[in-house]
Amino acid sequence: MRLLPKAVTILILASAGPATFASDVTIEGVFDGKKPVQGMVAYLEGGPKSTPMKKYLIDQRDKTFVPHVSVVTVGTTVEFPNNDVVFHNVFAYFHAKKFDLGMYPRGSTKTVKFDRTGLVAMYCNVHSEMSAFIMVVDTPYYGISGKSGSVVLKDIPPGKYTLQVWQESAAPKSVSVIIDSNNQKIPVQLSRK
Repeated sequence: MRLLPKAVTILILASAGPATFASDVTIEGVFDGKKPVQGMVAYLEGGPKSTPMKKYLIDQRDKTFVPHVSVVTVGTTVEFPNNDVVFHNVFAYFHAKKFDLGMYPRGSTKTVKFDRTGLVAMYCNVHSEMSAFIMVVDTPYYGISGKSGSVVLKDIPPGKYTLQVWQESAAPKSVSVIIDSNNQKIPVQLSRK
């Protein structure tokens, strides 16, 4: 076995730079300082860009979109199967995407590619009670809160980011954050619209 000279070994180690460690970050959303915010979308901008998801599906069942709130990455094609007993006509006229899929029956599926960031509000032209939201992001760091009001973003490299928060009943919020330690918690106070 041939050994590298000491100078080459030192040069290799020096060029590797200081070690950086990724952190888990918890975003804790609350209304009025106390009530956890369910269905809150949180994502970090300022890091690496995302890649399109391989598959994403928003179902139609019992005159409801499932899930009600989604996050997809730019370039993702979303499937909209109709698994309901009635016809639906999914449409959206909002920031990131405008489309109208027309009427289609049970067992049919239509698709839409989301190629711009932003919020998409979807409705059914046949059933006015049906609504859903898609946030299209260009980051791998995103999540949606459950009943606890928290979103855990995993493996975030240290650095400066912009935290974007959205929830359908709240005013959107944008906060500059510095990620520097493991298991960092970021409280976010939301105000109702």
